[in-house]
Amino acid sequence: MSSVLARLLDASDRFDLANRGTVNHLPMALFALSRLGAPDSRLQEYFGWWEQNRALPRRPSPRAVAAGSWRNEIGEADMFDALAASFGARAEAEGADALIGEVYPAVADGVAAAAFHGLIRLAYGVEADHCGEIGAGLATLCSRHAPLDISLKAAPETASVEAAFVRISEALGGRRFTGQGIIGRMQAAAADLHFVASLSRPALPPPTLLAELAGIAIRLYWQTADFTVLHLVTTSHAARVLFGRYPQLLTQQAADALWLAACAGYASVGAPMPQPAEAPEELAAWPEIGAGAIVSNDDHVIKMTYTCRCEEAYYRDPIYRAVAARLVAAGKS
Repeated sequence: MSSVLARLLDASDRFDLANRGTVNHLPMALFALSRLGAPDSRLQEYFGWWEQNRALPRRPSPRAVAAGSWRNEIGEADMFDALAASFGARAEAEGADALIGEVYPAVADGVAAAAFHGLIRLAYGVEADHCGEIGAGLATLCSRHAPLDISLKAAPETASVEAAFVRISEALGGRRFTGQGIIGRMQAAAADLHFVASLSRPALPPPTLLAELAGIAIRLYWQTADFTVLHLVTTSHAARVLFGRYPQLLTQQAADALWLAACAGYASVGAPMPQPAEAPEELAAWPEIGAGAIVSNDDHVIKMTYTCRCEEAYYRDPIYRAVAARLVAAGKS
């Protein structure tokens, strides 16, 4: 990590979790830009643009968080600042591995927090090996903890993620849900009896479940270009990063929570029937696609392009490159 990127990630801790019109994507976008090949001057430029156009100052919490008291603050939205400061300091002093192993299992059932951004920010912090961002990711998961109050206890087994999604699609018949933001629509879906009755559990070990979920998420995004589905793609990447580094965290409980959140996200946008996806034969090369993302100020274009490049390298599926090329091209029009 360049010294400029490290300095800018440190400096981003003066911004609030909620920014103007969005969650604070700045640290994640900076890291993604760096990995896509952006020079330090572009990172500095983007930081300035975000500060001027998106950022809100960090709101102080009403109380400090002692090392052993963070569990008392789960679900307390105004405690993000104090939780981030405490977790960041502990990551520096004790090491991130022990801290993540302590905190994540306690909040895994609320992984939908801030429309999955707690998990996503934590994964970026792990990739960057940045204690402040690891602390901010864990603080997001704690302060915006969002269990969906649904269960798989009575759910039948299905053979695959696609079969499970087909059940949801057939049950809902294209009905969409309303609510404030992605998480509000997910919570509305989770409260719907038809959705709950359509739930199933794919008979897959957790790593296979995550891989199949990643595959269907990118197909659905190619099919719909839906904003919520985009977050299912970036969440799948974040889960692969986090559980790849810490496989002991991928318990059945953690996998079930992620699965239920993904199902609620899918249902919230009308549960479109999954369709086959085939990448065009002629595709731009990654250097060209990355260059287009680097000059964009759209944080989702930047993050999604980086996600797609990582996931294509891992899964060897060209549909990721097709998605990124289309997204970057749309941003230029």
